[in-house]
Amino acid sequence: MTAHEGNATGTTRVTTQDGVTLRVRSAGDPGRPAVLIVSACGMPAALCDEWLGLLGRDHHALTWETRGLFGGPHGTGEDAGTFDRMGHGAADQAGDLLAVLDHHRIPRAHLMGLCGGAVLALRVAAEHADRVASMSLWHGDFELGTDAPKTSHQRNLRALMDIAAESRQSAAMVHAAVPRNTTAELPPDLAGLVLHPFRDAETFYRYSLLNGALMAEDVRDALPAVKAPTLVVTSEDDQTAHPAGSHAVATGLARSRMHVAPHGDHLSVFRAGDGLTAVALEFLAEADEQRVRRSI
Repeated sequence: MTAHEGNATGTTRVTTQDGVTLRVRSAGDPGRPAVLIVSACGMPAALCDEWLGLLGRDHHALTWETRGLFGGPHGTGEDAGTFDRMGHGAADQAGDLLAVLDHHRIPRAHLMGLCGGAVLALRVAAEHADRVASMSLWHGDFELGTDAPKTSHQRNLRALMDIAAESRQSAAMVHAAVPRNTTAELPPDLAGLVLHPFRDAETFYRYSLLNGALMAEDVRDALPAVKAPTLVVTSEDDQTAHPAGSHAVATGLARSRMHVAPHGDHLSVFRAGDGLTAVALEFLAEADEQRVRRSI
């Protein structure tokens, strides 16, 4: 991964209104404008360290880990009974985003939604416009009904999630059938982090409930309500999240701009290469400048 020098990251714990513990990772000066990275469901916060280091130079950069998958002792999820009693839906996970902002006394932030995290960013921007200064959506995994096609990866993963979310027994059967050579297809420095949701059958069951809810969340009704300036990023050849979804979202937003790279997917976003970071920093600089102008 690219090395970006920034303020050292720190980890805190946040308790939501429904009593769920979230691990939050942050970098930078809390007095600076905030950027909240809304990462892909089930991904360890360490996967965003490159972005935190970069953004922490001039912003207060934060991210958090998905409820029920990391909040227990030693970085594992809570016990099964506690998990079963907590909410698993998109609204519950959007509430976690607001809980992170509230805990850190952040009135407004730039939301940086990655993959499935883009769904949560959209929901919060639509329903809590006063909390979102600006937004960027990176290779979003969007449910748009018949308005946009899906990749085979999206269709297949959704089918697996639906089956595995039925019960722990179903999840164990699906988990046992997942090819064990998957790591060979991933960059060695990312594999251990990206495959966290597949570490065991219980984690996979929880991931299926949580991520399945995001994959099923139709965001079309949210688009007209979003007022924040939004950068939508995709590539011409993303085989994970179909680029057409990002194009449809950008079309439906009142204040959007598109950036389409020749190549890339959500893994390339986590790598925080120079090309993507330049795009992000340019958009943030413009958003910060507009915010200063409005305050004068």
